[in-house]
Amino acid sequence: MSLSWNDLTCTPDKAAIDALAEAWRWRIGDAFTPLVFTALGDMFYEADEGGVYWLNTGTAEVERVADDIDDFNARLREDVAEDWLLPPLVEALIDAGKTRADGECYTYVTLPIFAEGEYSVENLHAVPAREHFELTGSILHQLQDVPDGTTVNIDVTH
Repeated sequence: MSLSWNDLTCTPDKAAIDALAEAWRWRIGDAFTPLVFTALGDMFYEADEGGVYWLNTGTAEVERVADDIDDFNARLREDVAEDWLLPPLVEALIDAGKTRADGECYTYVTLPIFAEGEYSVENLHAVPAREHFELTGSILHQLQDVPDGTTVNIDVTH
């Protein structure tokens, strides 16, 4: 199977992007321009102060990945894109029948910040991007100051 760019990325609508901006403000601030959303709900964005960053919505990690958009686009054509977009995992999800509709991305049953949170077919399912952004942003914000190894119980209500 040959994956397309659309298989590896997500195109959230304005409401979903607004939800991301609100849910993740605590981590990325207000001054950013989204560039690419991955199938796994991560975002690459250009910061107003310069540089291209990767927001990993499964771990709340933010990493500077390029100096500018041209540098970012060049890096997307290199092996590093394998780490950013996880094509083998996306292909396995599609092969398992876990496909996404427009505006959807994959989200985790158990977030990767937890010992049980694996990047696996069994731990991922498709949801509207807005739901993914709101849920991951809220949970990870609440856990940001919890020391590693702490036992937590999480109640998720809709």
